Amino acid sequence: MALSKSTEAGNKEFVVHVKGEYDYRFICELRDDMFEQIKACYFHLMNENLPVYGVPGKLKGHCTSKNDAKAGQDKLPPDSFRLRAEDLYEPLTDTPASATSTAPDEDDELP
Repeated sequence: MALSKSTEAGNKEFVVHVKGEYDYRFICELRDDMFEQIKACYFHLMNENLPVYGVPGKLKGHCTSKNDAKAGQDKLPPDSFRLRAEDLYEPLTDTPASATSTAPDEDDELP
């Protein structure tokens, strides 16, 4: 899954890319607010940032159609269009059990 948005001034168009399926193209006045919510939900589910692409102009050429999907073709924008500044979250890593333990050590004084 990924999101693409037009970087053209005043253009609120965006695409939701769905791997192995056709994409969904929308126009929304609250696009930036919606992106923040979608990115947060995706991160909390997947523990990784949702890729966001910025495309100058119209998005039609970077949108997988039903026919493209049937042919097994995904049309994502080139990696050079990836907006790395949209990666807001730092993936969580596993911490050693000893670092998260709340049990007192034998030498610790109890209140």
